[in-house]
Amino acid sequence: ELIYTGKLGYAISPSISTYASFTHGYKSGGFNLDSTAASRTSIAPVGDPSFKSETVDAYEIGFKSKLLDNRLTLNVAGFIQNFENFQVLEFTGAQFTTFNVPKADSQGVEIEAVARPIDGLTLNGALTLLDASYPDDCAGNDTRINVTALCGNDLTNAPGTVGILGAGYEGGLSGDFGFFLNGQMRYESDRRTSTQA
Repeated sequence: ELIYTGKLGYAISPSISTYASFTHGYKSGGFNLDSTAASRTSIAPVGDPSFKSETVDAYEIGFKSKLLDNRLTLNVAGFIQNFENFQVLEFTGAQFTTFNVPKADSQGVEIEAVARPIDGLTLNGALTLLDASYPDDCAGNDTRINVTALCGNDLTNAPGTVGILGAGYEGGLSGDFGFFLNGQMRYESDRRTSTQA
């Protein structure tokens, strides 16, 4: 499989640049090698423990900037990812197995900011808004129940919102001694934790 990336960039000014990219990615297939692979029918046909290779077409646009005499860094990106033969790792209660879902999609926005309002103080924040799901027609011609049951649901472990806030301060004491204080907070919205619908 040929994997490739194309990128275009344009500098609006010395402190603001924009970009757009396209990537075609690939993850090889394999085999579920366990004692029941040859006879299991819910994950793969009888005698066929294999799963297919996964491919993705990923699009991204965004900009990177340093503003206010470099006291503020602001980066924003938007992305779309279209998967074919998406590989799903499932724990059946006895072992981990992998199977393919013909289609899966992911799209969202990422925002990152770092501010240095005064000497020694650094503030940082990030926000990700994500819509990662199996489309309603994700199964295509695949009639396996573990595939069709996922259509219309979110991808596993893909929260819709992730936010980070943090602050750090560095100061000096007498002589060669100094100190620093740092704190971080993270928020994540609800997520699916199981491949079962």
